[in-house]
Amino acid sequence: MLKVQTIQVTEFMQNARVVWDSDSREGVIVDPGGEPEKILDFIRREKIKVKEVWLTHSHLDHCGGVAPLLKELSCHLVAHPDEAMMRQGVQAIAAMYGLPVEQWHPCPEPSVAVTGGEVLSVGAHSAQVLFTPGHSPGHVSFYFAKENTLISGDVLFCGSIGRTDLPGGNHRELISSIKERIMPLPDETAVLSGHGEDTTVGRERVSNPFLV
Repeated sequence: MLKVQTIQVTEFMQNARVVWDSDSREGVIVDPGGEPEKILDFIRREKIKVKEVWLTHSHLDHCGGVAPLLKELSCHLVAHPDEAMMRQGVQAIAAMYGLPVEQWHPCPEPSVAVTGGEVLSVGAHSAQVLFTPGHSPGHVSFYFAKENTLISGDVLFCGSIGRTDLPGGNHRELISSIKERIMPLPDETAVLSGHGEDTTVGRERVSNPFLV
């Protein structure tokens, strides 16, 4: 069985996820935005063997905890190659927000680059990488088709969509990503967003004010 644990981290109330195969205990961490010890505590308690960290995108609130986790777990980073400047600028951006710089870590470059169309694995489970730019230029989402689960990052939220006023954002691209990549998925697909509550494709199809 594929299992997902949400661990809310940092002042941004960001939904980091631990995703694992309950049989093999193999797992990945998705979007560890900060507070790595909180994530590590869960992994150790559940005896999960983390093989990779996956990033939907590289804004500081999604990648600010990557470096300590890679060092502690000796695993690989999977991310889109086009967001290197975001990864390198984590501490500078934290300072702009008035956040304690020492709590945020520059994010290394991925050892596994994804741009859309790749298939990743977690134990016996497979996820397709969907290229979903708009919120950021290299944003991707992870779709577990058999489990009807989409980890959507900051593209689609319950009743809302990702902001596009940050550098690299593009509203037209975002709407296109949602309509062309996410809305064709089955209504029952669970949408696990980067912030806030989970939703479904069917719910957003009929009630999201940005899409109807």
